[in-house]
Amino acid sequence: MKVEELIKSSLAAHKEMKDDFSNCAEKRWQEKKVLKRKVLYSGQNLENVTLHGQATIEIDQNVKKNSQSSLLITTNTKIENISPRPSCGVVINFPEQDLSEYNRVSIWIYIDAVGYHNFYFHFTFGNTGEEVLHAPSLLPNQWNHVIWEVERIHRDKVKKISITPFLIGCPPEAEPMLKVYIDEVAVEKVEADYDLGWELQDRIAYCHSGFFCDAEKIAVVEKTNSKEFYLYDVENKVVFTGKPQRITTDIGNFHLLDFSEFKNSGEYYLQIDTRKTKPFVIDENPYLSSLWKSMNFLRLLRCGEDIPGVHSACHLNCRTIHEDGRSVPNFGGWHDAGDVSQFEICTAEMAHAIIDLALRVKESDQVLYQRLLEEAKVGINWLLRTSFGDGNRALAVSYRIWRDNILTPDNQTVICSTAENGPFENFCAAAAEALAYKLFKEEDPVFADWCLRTAKVDFHYGQKGYEAGIYTKRWGPSIVAQTSGEGALAAAELYAITKDEQYLNSGLKYADDVLACQQQDYPEWDKPLRGFFYEDPLHQYLLSYEHRGYEQTPIQGLVRLSEVAPNHPNSLKWKKGLELYREYILTTCDLVAPYNLLPGHVYHLDKININHFTIARTISSPEKALDILKSQVKTGIQLAENVYLRRFPIAVTRRGFHATLLSKTKAVSLLAQFFKDKKLYQIAINQLEWILGKNPFASSGMYGEGYNYHPLYVAFSGQMVGALPVGIRTYEDFDAPYWPTINNAVYKEIWGHTTGKFLWVLADLIK
Repeated sequence: MKVEELIKSSLAAHKEMKDDFSNCAEKRWQEKKVLKRKVLYSGQNLENVTLHGQATIEIDQNVKKNSQSSLLITTNTKIENISPRPSCGVVINFPEQDLSEYNRVSIWIYIDAVGYHNFYFHFTFGNTGEEVLHAPSLLPNQWNHVIWEVERIHRDKVKKISITPFLIGCPPEAEPMLKVYIDEVAVEKVEADYDLGWELQDRIAYCHSGFFCDAEKIAVVEKTNSKEFYLYDVENKVVFTGKPQRITTDIGNFHLLDFSEFKNSGEYYLQIDTRKTKPFVIDENPYLSSLWKSMNFLRLLRCGEDIPGVHSACHLNCRTIHEDGRSVPNFGGWHDAGDVSQFEICTAEMAHAIIDLALRVKESDQVLYQRLLEEAKVGINWLLRTSFGDGNRALAVSYRIWRDNILTPDNQTVICSTAENGPFENFCAAAAEALAYKLFKEEDPVFADWCLRTAKVDFHYGQKGYEAGIYTKRWGPSIVAQTSGEGALAAAELYAITKDEQYLNSGLKYADDVLACQQQDYPEWDKPLRGFFYEDPLHQYLLSYEHRGYEQTPIQGLVRLSEVAPNHPNSLKWKKGLELYREYILTTCDLVAPYNLLPGHVYHLDKININHFTIARTISSPEKALDILKSQVKTGIQLAENVYLRRFPIAVTRRGFHATLLSKTKAVSLLAQFFKDKKLYQIAINQLEWILGKNPFASSGMYGEGYNYHPLYVAFSGQMVGALPVGIRTYEDFDAPYWPTINNAVYKEIWGHTTGKFLWVLADLIK
């Protein structure tokens, strides 16, 4: 659908956008030829079925799909005990079997429920102690064919499969009774999806959203005997002919299909030998479609409002409690992810990104500008309302379930969080609120004044917290490079508005702290590298991220200070720091050719801060977790003894790296603007292309955009057009991409954090 049609049909992203299921990978999976099949359970008896949780089970003869009967689970979704998140379900047991010749699980599920849009389930399968978790969302009042491939899972000693519907609460529009019918549980043999590594096989890797007219336009294939490739317009007319360029890299042999010379706007597709791409655009703004779909996603993420097709007004009786007894309602803003939690750091950055984008398009696209203005206010309002005015705010809100919004006499509210104080969080809020003043001072001067007053308060307490070494209980000790970078950014924004020298002086201090964290000289390594950052001025730990990403903050602070105080004597120091980071990017940007993915981080085996990694409860100790991390580090590119550069970040549990990639990309796009550097612009574009299809799986990472996109972990909501997940992950120690059909929260969960970063990069690239 063309952008103009998309905008019109969705009422400028106010009406929910629907995806074209024919472009979804799930359709392809469903249509795979089944080569062999074995039924493990057909719903005929309860002899080998174990029930857990608050539910009943029985055999039902009336609701069935392929069998003579089905297994019926009956339960009640109206629950209040939410820690841990409640569930019920069954384990289907059978004699231990070698199922290695089968690589896919197939289950038919029917959900009988009133007033729900979806339910999410946990399925486990595999050898005992090694089961894989699959967590799809299923639609009520219809049969759901649940399938997932288990090619990489040990399955020579399988003796059970578990099926667990999560009890997600009862919203006002729903009835609490839930019936789940399980018809047939089987294993199948199919042609396995390619899910690990750099190979393309017969796929064409290209950006599904399209290409800028005046930027590089390159697709990639692995093998071909063709001497030419062709670019066709939508009328099937050849408009460009090129020759494949063979290249050899550390990750394989490939052919580049370079049609950068062609600059005409329009809709096209590529062909080489018998292979064709799907249509894509060449345009001055090829990412407008993904941008508008992102805005659709953000509207669907809103909390506290009635969102047709997703939820009614939600969490209206939930509050954040200050230690002095005061409380604030914490509904509003955006749900953070599929689990409908909320985090201040995500909200602040998302709002900041939207404001930057709005200011960028104000003169060129009024329709988009007004839509961005509206959405920015959603996030800023939440920041303003959830501040207690003393540094404490609602930082981490875990709703966990849908609620009926009723306040009871004996318990006036459902407490979802306690107020916390964190300097990074306060700086994030201050920077977003200060910029909101700039955006709204003409549109809504009263609101703008509120934003500025609150920004000053938040900055003050950010300063106090930073000086006192305060850090949040949830996020742990403050990372100096990250926090001082955000402090410099907030100070610069406040100085730009007020011209008050106190903010500039604070910014100078934070900029010095940022530069103290940077590797500014060449270390004595076999392959010297500089310009990257450590967590701290003492260079005790290298700066890295496993899941979330904030690598842009040191660069943001230095860039913004350079913009608001270009003639300050310290500006030369700031510029040098920025030039060194540019050098770091330019030195490493070609290490993942031909995909041109920016590598993850530099790691030193003795400089890994285990406190900044999430460790699953199944890991026996921090020492064991550290061993796991070091093992991953050693598969990277060695720079010196104990020093490695990884193509992908390391992680114990939270693998999935769109956010870490996009945070680095934001740093690059900022530098591209600052230095007017075309090479950096292209590097930033390359990272978006990776996410939107130019990857080994030829899979778009945004649901509903492009082609071959995977269904995502949405938990409490249905699939949402425009959603970006946590991101492509790694497998075991491999320093290579892994994108399986299995759905799991740690890499496929929808996430506002990634969307915010995506929009933030677009704010620097959009024309």
